[in-house]
Amino acid sequence: QVLDFAGGRVRLVAVKAYYGGPMVGHALRALYEHMPKVDVRVAAIYRQDRAIMPRGDTVVEADDEVFFVAAPAHIRAVMSELRRLDKPYRRLMFAGGGNIGTRLARALERNYRVKVIERDLNRSKRIAEQLEKTIVLHGDAADEELLLEENVENTDVFCAVTNDDEANILSAMLAKRMGARKVMALINRPAYADLVQSGPIDVAISPQQATIGSLLKHIRRGDVVMVHSLRRGAAEAIEAVAHGDQSSSKVVGRAIESISLPKGSSIGAIVRGDEVLIAHHDTVIESEDHVILFLQDKRRVNEVERLFQVGVTFL
Repeated sequence: QVLDFAGGRVRLVAVKAYYGGPMVGHALRALYEHMPKVDVRVAAIYRQDRAIMPRGDTVVEADDEVFFVAAPAHIRAVMSELRRLDKPYRRLMFAGGGNIGTRLARALERNYRVKVIERDLNRSKRIAEQLEKTIVLHGDAADEELLLEENVENTDVFCAVTNDDEANILSAMLAKRMGARKVMALINRPAYADLVQSGPIDVAISPQQATIGSLLKHIRRGDVVMVHSLRRGAAEAIEAVAHGDQSSSKVVGRAIESISLPKGSSIGAIVRGDEVLIAHHDTVIESEDHVILFLQDKRRVNEVERLFQVGVTFL
């Protein structure tokens, strides 16, 4: 999962630490010592669905879900420390030729080998005419014989994007069992997303997450310009703008270590004009800074919002 803030100048990335990754079994301080020129901050770690507030002596374990903040240029270097970097994806297979599947195929077909499986005959004919290089197949994506014929075991990414949650889950699980390298499923129901969280499906896509984020930024108090809902809505990442001065603001003119952040929340980065500052304990927040925060528990968001509200002395 990769989320952009401040117009893409800062990214929050969630990555699973795999067994054999260079950082697995080592404390986080080793990451900073090993890459002194790479500015990064680990915002949170989830271990067996339990949130851990990271410190320098926190040891990364296999299967940890690590959330870190960095500038785009440094993302790949950090990921290489947490997991073996994947080989480039070339072969893509989409289950479902609806709006999502067709748009994805159209966007990717020039640079990848794309196949789309669509069970409706008329629709499969129609999208075959619309797409230039994509191979369109008529059939059921949960048909084992069809997947065998289309060499699903050589597929880099299998993505089920029909409007049927059960069909998406079933076809993605089948593709994974048959050898697809990475499988993704579009899942609308939160309860279903919870069920597959630790199963064979690598990525459960919620179409509601982007919508939730766009709605939340309009209902949050204070000057909040971006909200991303994380971990099926349990956590949030927020981009807030600091206003005022020391007399009117609870954050402006203060070092991060002196700000009373709610339990389970952390400041990952600050964008000051065109400059990206990865947050450290002695970093001082200035007026008009864009502050990127991670909240392990979204129920604490009201406390964070109050921090960024400006007092009556601010004009």
